[in-house]
Amino acid sequence: MKEVILGVCPEDFHDEPAFIEAFQGTNVTIRVEVAELMGAETMVYSEISGQSFVARVDARTEIKPGQQMKLALDINKFHFFDAKTEIRLS
Repeated sequence: MKEVILGVCPEDFHDEPAFIEAFQGTNVTIRVEVAELMGAETMVYSEISGQSFVARVDARTEIKPGQQMKLALDINKFHFFDAKTEIRLS
């Protein structure tokens, strides 16, 4: 069995209730480490199972560091990489 690395882009995390409902199998509850308002979007910094990540959510999402937040990942946008070579798998 080949070991792979999962890649998820910041825009492929969603906090919209309709998306969370539709993708229940990919929901995660995170603890926000940093919430950086960037105009029309907020960049949320956190980690899942010890792996740091950044999620891009709507700027109207009211979230502060230390709070918990539910996100859903868009599985249609996942990227997989060979763990040894780091080459993207198609």
